[in-house]
Order: sequence, then structure tokens, then C-alpha cells
Amino acid sequence: MISDFLPISWRWDVTQAPFNADPTGERDCTQALIAAMNAATALTMGAFGRALDEISALPFNDGYHPDGFENRKENGKVVGIFPAHLPYVPTIYLPEGIYQISDRILYDHANLTNSSKSELNAQIRLRGDGPGKTVIRLADHAKAFQGEVPRAVVSLMRGHRTNVAMSNYVEDLTIDVGAGNPAAVGLDFYANNTGCVRNVAITCPDGAASRGLMLGHCNYSGILLKHITINGFQTGLHIDSSTATMYMAGEDISVTHCQLGVFTGRPSASLRNIRVENCSAGVLTDGAGGLLVLIDSLLQGRGGKSIELRDGYIYAANVQVRGFEGDRDIDQIVLPGEAIADDIMPRLNVEETPEAPETIHRCLVNDFGALGDGQTDDAPAIQQALNSGADVVEFAPGKYLLDSPVVIPAGVNRVAFHFVDLVAGPNLRQLKDQGAFIVRGDSDTPLLFEDLFAWEQWSGEHYTIDHASKRTLVISDVHTQTLPLYRNGVSGGKVFLDNIACTAGVIPGTKGHDRVCMAFRGQQVWARQINPERGEPMVLNDGGDLWVLGYKTEDDATAFHTINGGRTEVLGGVLNCGGARHPSFLTEDAQLRVTTTSNGWQAHNTIHTAIMESCNGEQTTVAASQFPNRGLEPERGPQFVIPLYGSPVTKPSPSNKAPSATFSAENLH
Repeated sequence: MISDFLPISWRWDVTQAPFNADPTGERDCTQALIAAMNAATALTMGAFGRALDEISALPFNDGYHPDGFENRKENGKVVGIFPAHLPYVPTIYLPEGIYQISDRILYDHANLTNSSKSELNAQIRLRGDGPGKTVIRLADHAKAFQGEVPRAVVSLMRGHRTNVAMSNYVEDLTIDVGAGNPAAVGLDFYANNTGCVRNVAITCPDGAASRGLMLGHCNYSGILLKHITINGFQTGLHIDSSTATMYMAGEDISVTHCQLGVFTGRPSASLRNIRVENCSAGVLTDGAGGLLVLIDSLLQGRGGKSIELRDGYIYAANVQVRGFEGDRDIDQIVLPGEAIADDIMPRLNVEETPEAPETIHRCLVNDFGALGDGQTDDAPAIQQALNSGADVVEFAPGKYLLDSPVVIPAGVNRVAFHFVDLVAGPNLRQLKDQGAFIVRGDSDTPLLFEDLFAWEQWSGEHYTIDHASKRTLVISDVHTQTLPLYRNGVSGGKVFLDNIACTAGVIPGTKGHDRVCMAFRGQQVWARQINPERGEPMVLNDGGDLWVLGYKTEDDATAFHTINGGRTEVLGGVLNCGGARHPSFLTEDAQLRVTTTSNGWQAHNTIHTAIMESCNGEQTTVAASQFPNRGLEPERGPQFVIPLYGSPVTKPSPSNKAPSATFSAENLH
């Protein structure tokens, strides 16, 4: 049963063989924790090696691997991007205790790269028993952490840049950097498309260490920081990238007793409910083309500036300032200072993501006959588990083939995949406009759909979730690489998205596929960090309210399409690798409020039309060139930043068809 299965399958207990870490704080655990990281990355390396062998064996000289689009032959040359068959990588579990270390915790594979020289540091998941219970503690005056060059205590990245570091997590623990370690950085986190630091405390007892939590490498994306406390550093939260890419979202972060609370540079950073207290300075933004969105926050400190802009852009709203240059409440500002029109769409109300419900009775789909071998249809067994009366339904490690949809009834409160992979059978693949997991029946208890990492065999004409009731739905830590995520057949519900990625499921560059990554009809939606790609459009809001804190879209297609009286508010994020064919934001008889950036790597990644709105048959078009240029390298094309744009709350008059927004035509440049 599940109690017997848990310790040896979903997670590796680092206190057990072969790692044998000491949780008492008496013996050094550095090599034991590095060994656990090496074991996790070795699984990815092994699966990638098998993918290269499979590509080499393909009988043709040009074409894709039969099980996906990430691997191919080009003129007989093997090109491998990611394992064709996703390996299951258990979570690295640190039970309650103190883990004394003397050097950086990071895998030491030097050859962990694909054909594009991108680092394959994916599926690295560290989890403890909670802050204050599981403590990784650096020894005082550790030799490796002297000097001026910042050095991470815990890191998920050896190199500098990659785009395949998916599904990385650090959760439920404390990192204590010790005393007398001036170069120490508590956590250097990295992920692409999906990744999260959640429920983590980072502390420095003497206040001398460099940084608490850092995002500093190039090209990270899809990162959510949530429920974090940082105490006693020179800089508490440090967010930067030398290439101005990509973006992150953070919520419920407390920074105390630091010289500088938050630093943001060239990427797009979206921060909500940030509490900076007892710090010498609050927030500093200094990065050409960078964007900081700061909302619903408290900056309380001493002496220095609460918000300082040296370079880049800031949008701030509902920020309380206490004890810096004087007490004040910031309703909303745009920096550099531009007047904000008072006749644009107002901010949407924000609701907090519901907590996971208390578990009463849990079951494992494997106890009902699911094999998880990727070849046998497990849908009947999964349906039996869902119908069993258990409120929590879980999956043992494996690859689960479904050849028909399954229904999640009202009695199930939580579906926990534990990052298994899914395969779509031939019949399911053909079910156009149908969901594989159907949420049916109403309940006052929210349904949590969590921890899924489904790779390229999870594809077809279907989509993942069909929301067929008004029940509140929480989708957390879900990544479907080649399948749309969500549609609803019943309107009037609430949906919360935390750390989500999905792709419409076509070969990159293919046009005209007419797919929608996420379609919300008449719903209230709160999205923290979403990464929809290759959809047409990426996200559809049909008559509902959609609030987005941090996102990335990819491809030349509309990112957010709002229709039928819907209201969409986008805070931060990035339009990545767009083009000339479609407006990035399309609004038809609806409203839009947006602060965001664009990014491209080549000149053809240049968006021509940023916003297109129509109201009662009258159309307004805002070219990307009307917004400030980010000033990136010329070969990347003219990328832009939208400090704030808002739809007019009243119909534009025929004599004035310019957008009623933050900027007039004269001051847009």
C-alpha cells in the first residue's frame, strides 16, 4: 500500500544509503548532498544518452524522433535537446534535522549538456519537512566563502545559460549561511518554464553575507517564488540577468534586517505582497530595459530610499512606505514618471490561492491495477481509484497511458501525480475538443490538481483538463510539454494557476494549427507564473476576469485574446520570440490592462503590433514601436516595454481613436 511505497519511490531520503547524510549536525554532509544531486542529474544524463542512440539509429537523414519534436536528424547529424522518454527523478528529501555543510551544494557533472550546449539540469527537486525543521547550515568562516565573489551555498546551475532546466524545486526547508561568510549566497536558483522556491527560509546570523536568494544566470524563465523569508544579508532578494531575460514572479516574500531589501536588473520581475522591514534601503531597480512590477506590498525601513530607479522601468501599486524618506501610501505610479490616465480599466481584485485541503483518506491508483508502464491503458484503474471514496488520489512513479478520459468526482479533493509522465493512447489522441481529466460535480472544497510533468507522448487532439463544474480548481506545478492545458464547459467557477507551463503541441514554427493553450469562458482566474506556448491564441479569456502575475508566451501568435466583456490584467512577464503576423494583445468588446516586456534573439523575433482593440466596431491599433525600446543588442531587433497600458472604460469617440492609456502619442517614446 501507499505507506510502504512512499519512502523508496517518490523520494530519496538523504539520511539513508547510499547517501547517509547525518541529520544531527555533528558530521559534515557536503558530499552526501552533492551525491544526491549527482544521482538526480545522472538519471537525466542516462535518458539523454539513450535518446542520442535512438536518434542515431533512425533510418532517415532528416526528420524528427517518432516520440517527439525535441530530437531529430539534420542532414544526418544527430541533434538531441532533451530525453525522448522522460526519466522519473525522485525528490531529494531531507528529513527533519540539521545538515552541516562546508562548501557549495551543487551537482559536479561537467558534461551535463545537450547538442546545443544547454545544461540538462532538469527535475532537481529538494524538499524538507518545513522551515526551521529541516536546516542546511553552512559552517562559520568556511574557507570557500571568503573574499568578494558571491558563491552559492545551494545552487541548481553550474553553467550560465540553458533553456531545458524544467521542473526544478526547492521547498520546505531553511538555509542558514552561518557567520563570517561574506561571499555566501543562500540559494542560487534556476529553472526554465516551470520551477518554484516555496516555503523556504534563508538566514544569515551576522548580516555579513552577500545575498539571500539570487536569480542571476541568463535565460531563466517560469520561476515562481512563494512563501519565503530572508533575514540578515547585504541584499535580500537579487534578480538579474546579463541578457535581460527572461522573467520571474514572486509572492508572499518577507525580507528583514538587510542593507538592501530587493534588487532587480534587466529581466522582467513581478512581485506581490513583498514585505521589506528593518532594512537600510527598500527596492532598487538598475538594469537597462528591465521592468519591475511591485504591488500590494509594504516597505518599512530606515534611512535610505524605499524605491529607487537608476535604469529600467517600475510600475508600483498599493505599496505602503513607512520609515524611509517619509510615510506614504502609493496608489499607483509609473517610473520614469508618466501620468496615469484615470479613465482606463481599473485593477482587478486578487484572491489568494487556496491551501491544500486536509487529507482524510488517500489511495494509490496502482492499488486498483494501474501499471504505469507506458503501454497498458491505465484509464480504467485510475477511474476506479477516483471512484473509491478516497479524497486524495496519488500516482506511484511510472509512465501512465490513458486511452480514454477519466472523471474526477466531487469527493476527490486532491489529485497528486508526484511528477509522473503521461502517455496519450490512440483513441484519446483523436478526441478533438475533449479533456482527459474531467472535473465534474460541485463541492465547497477546492480541488487541487498538482505535480505533473508530462512530456511529448502526452499529445493529440485532446487537452488535459475539462472543468465541467463550478467547483473551485487549483492547478499547481503542472507542465505539459506538448498539450493544451485547460478548457471549461461550465461557466461561473474560480481557477487558480500556480507555476504552469503548456504548449499547443505542434512542431515549433508550424503555423495555422488553431490551438488554444488555455481557454477560460466566464471564469474568474488568478494565475501566478504561467508559460503557454505555440497557441493561437496562447490564452483566451471569454467573458471572465483573468489576472496574471508573470508569464511567458512564445511564437508569432496572439498572447492574450479577451472577448465578450472579459477583463484581463497582466502584470510583468515577457512576450518571447514574437513576430509580425498577430497582435500580442487582442481585445474585442472587452478590457485590457497590461504592464509587460518583449524579448527576441534575432531580428525576425520582432513584434509589429503590440495591442489591437475593437469596441462597437471601432478599432484601435497600437504598434510596438510606440512603446519604449528596451535597448537590447541590435541583432535581437527592437524589443519593447509597456510600463502600463489600459483600455478605455468608455467607448472612444470617432474624433479621438488614439488609445486611452498611460501614454499619449507624444510621450510614448
